[in-house]
Amino acid sequence: APFYAFDEVDMFLDGVNVGKVAKMIKKRSKDAQFIVVSLRKPMLEQADAIVGITLGRDNISQVTGIKLKS
Repeated sequence: APFYAFDEVDMFLDGVNVGKVAKMIKKRSKDAQFIVVSLRKPMLEQADAIVGITLGRDNISQVTGIKLKS
């Protein structure tokens, strides 16, 4: 199955274009899997699942939250 990983692909886009990219990913996700690293609200709003990760005091990554659309 096609699989895509995007690391902050929306970093330098304005809000309108972040929304366009997010909608394109949402549409294509019917035929492929996507993992997207993003801090942008329009991208997160289109996600089927969100996993929050932060760096702990001991320099170990920690899951800070998980949100799944129902």
